[in-house]
Amino acid sequence: MTESVFSVNGWQLVFTLCNLLLDYFILKKFLYNPVKKMFALRQKEVEDVYAKADEAQTAAITMKTQYEEKMASAKEEADEIVRSATGRAQLRSDAMIAEARDSAADIIKRAGEQAEIEKKQALNEVKNQIADIALQAAETVIEKELDADSHRRMIDDFIESVGEDKWQS
Repeated sequence: MTESVFSVNGWQLVFTLCNLLLDYFILKKFLYNPVKKMFALRQKEVEDVYAKADEAQTAAITMKTQYEEKMASAKEEADEIVRSATGRAQLRSDAMIAEARDSAADIIKRAGEQAEIEKKQALNEVKNQIADIALQAAETVIEKELDADSHRRMIDDFIESVGEDKWQS
């Protein structure tokens, strides 16, 4: 019998099939299942990374919203502080102006009172000088000796009879 190159032997076929099945189960157990587990773990890690990224993005958006709200409230608070400070400064300014006006009015009043006092003193000095001049004139005209008190009384009476209106003008 001649064997052909392409002949099929029954036992060889069974043995090859058994060998193929045995290789399949060995490869499945030792190679395919661990690789499948590794891919599943890798897939889970990738999903976890995406989940964490989504959580981080959500947290970042929340934090951004809170930050913007805090910034808005801080701006409002700063505006309120500025308005309050401006109001207090205006009140203080008004109080200082009123106080300055009161002080100026007091100074003017005291200056007027002082001027009135000085005017009266000047009038009294003028009266005294006129009395002294009149006394000297009377002594020389009359050429008699009167005591100084009598002369002064006489001059004061004369000045009083003339009146203050004539001395002030």
